[in-house]
Amino acid sequence: MNTFRIHGDNIVECERIADIIVSTLNPDDDNIRTFLISPSTLTIEMKCTFSGNPIHWRLELLPGFNKNTKKRWEENIFDALKEAGSFFDETPDAIISHIRDGEEQIIVGIEFCSALQAGNQAWQRSARAFSTGRTGCPYLYIVDFVKYELDNTTRQRKSLRFPNAAVPYSYVNYSKTTGNFVAQLYMKSEEFDKTRDDHIADFDESDFGDDILGIYIVKLMLGMDISQEKETILKKNMNVVQFLAAHLDSNINFTPDEWEDIYSLKHDDIVDYAVKKNRFNFHKTISAKSHHGVSADVIKLVDELSIGLASRNLPFGIISADKREEFANRLSQLYPMANEDIINNLACNDKHLIVAIFKGFKPRGDDNRPDRGLLPLVIMLSSTDVDVLTYLYGPLIEANLNLLDSDPIKLADKNGLWRSILALSNYLILDVPVRATKKYDAERVYDTSKIKDFYTARGTEQQLKNKPVFSSIPMTFGEDDVDTAIHYLFGHILGKYCFEGLCNPPGGDWSGFSVLDGTMENRWLSLPRVSDDIKGKRPDHILELFGVFDKPLLLSIESKERSIGLEEDVGTKLVTYIKKLMDFVPSAKRHVKPSIGEWSWGDEQINFNNFETISAAAYLKDYAEPSDEVFKKNCEILFVMDPIMPDKKIGWTIEIIPSTDRASIVKQFIIDKYNASGDDQFFIH
Repeated sequence: MNTFRIHGDNIVECERIADIIVSTLNPDDDNIRTFLISPSTLTIEMKCTFSGNPIHWRLELLPGFNKNTKKRWEENIFDALKEAGSFFDETPDAIISHIRDGEEQIIVGIEFCSALQAGNQAWQRSARAFSTGRTGCPYLYIVDFVKYELDNTTRQRKSLRFPNAAVPYSYVNYSKTTGNFVAQLYMKSEEFDKTRDDHIADFDESDFGDDILGIYIVKLMLGMDISQEKETILKKNMNVVQFLAAHLDSNINFTPDEWEDIYSLKHDDIVDYAVKKNRFNFHKTISAKSHHGVSADVIKLVDELSIGLASRNLPFGIISADKREEFANRLSQLYPMANEDIINNLACNDKHLIVAIFKGFKPRGDDNRPDRGLLPLVIMLSSTDVDVLTYLYGPLIEANLNLLDSDPIKLADKNGLWRSILALSNYLILDVPVRATKKYDAERVYDTSKIKDFYTARGTEQQLKNKPVFSSIPMTFGEDDVDTAIHYLFGHILGKYCFEGLCNPPGGDWSGFSVLDGTMENRWLSLPRVSDDIKGKRPDHILELFGVFDKPLLLSIESKERSIGLEEDVGTKLVTYIKKLMDFVPSAKRHVKPSIGEWSWGDEQINFNNFETISAAAYLKDYAEPSDEVFKKNCEILFVMDPIMPDKKIGWTIEIIPSTDRASIVKQFIIDKYNASGDDQFFIH
């Protein structure tokens, strides 16, 4: 039997990959079983064949990573990536590894995205792709396409927005120039409907990756030749680039033909190609209130001397080698305090210069998370020997400015955006307001080439190495484990009586929740934050139970490590959120009986009164307050969770505490159905 592990941000990410593997292999029901090997570790064993290869696999699902100060597992799976050159804290949603001879080998990193891919959101994950890819570990970025932005008040779809074609092309280019497989793969989303939106009428559905993804993963796990699958995925990636390019203004963006020209190797280098074409300049739009110091003059200078890299509207462009001296000299007039040696280096005309201009930091000085991916995007898109100048005009915290001057490596190590800037820039210009007891302005010009060399030299002499295997049992238990237990109990063991409408553990994306109403699954997507329009509290779990009452029951659960973390009146808020959301027409629907059908747009409201609703809280026994105290938060049911770890029996003890008669009925229903299931890994009372 071969053992593989799926490490993920949470149980949902782990199981999404497991489902892809299982659906690709399609073992008979009597040749697959699911069980726990620790209270936190869901495990799937199966036997089948694939392309003539006999398979006897064990998939161990390990939710939750060692991140920041959290020491969840004995070892950090990301250590192998860091030693091989991954220097960003941005890491994949999930990693598949192979356990063999006491060692663990990482074989692929995967990122899922159900968010709208537009604006700077499109490159938010580029740091993960760049950092993982440079280790030699294959990396796939899975995009649900399409996603609509919704009106905050009406939840009506706004006009469809696409990412710039340069973003998916950067993955293709990175694979091509480094030889390390990094790709985007688009998957058909619930809202994809050509008959409803002319913007996607010409999208070729054969470019979706739903089928090839599972085949690629399984063949990779088997050690089979995957060269054809890689080529197919990159071609699909490239076809998406051309589709997106066709929907952009060709006067200020590369056309589909130009992208094909670059991809077909007629021109090996996209930067040289852009310089030779010189069809449009680079222009950064900054609102009047955001301009600072002489930033407006810098923008005019860039407008005059720059060339757009793939698009005028991206926040970076090219100063060609022959214009660098003029650019540097005129910058020195705007910033006369700049060191002469730095200006002279900036004026060197031996290579092109890419200039990235962005705010970087929010009004309070904290970093704008999507911008962490901007410079990795620049590097992935160019992947050539160019210099990079970063120009920041957003507010800085004084302590960070002082650290930048005194110990920039320490600053980079404590903040993800600063690490991105300093690790990938040769030069840095600040023209910023500084947040301090007494606010002031700062103008600085830095040569950061040595810092860039410090980071980019990491891992260049090492390959991705195997690490000693560590225990599948976490060192500590927390909210991740509560969620895993709830998910396993209701989604697997009680699956005949329960439809899991939402499971959103820590690190989840609030992408949607569903209810079954008759023969239809109705789904609300892009779950809104709590606001004046949508009140309440977004649940962590919504479980639809059948057979408890005359109407289906929506059991809404808030999970925590400690009961004290439950907010006031959380029980009422959980139900309120569902009711308010169901006041709107679902985003999508599909038939589930007698068989599962295709998704289509929702067209009628679902009556909230067709369902019973009960709110609940789930938390660990070790940190539990007296139940009377917890009931003050207005939940009807409490799930008090205690992991079981004796030598032979592994699972959970769950005490269900009801506060109403109908909650008592739910408790007895769960106990009865569990006792009849034949499972022995839970003790429910």
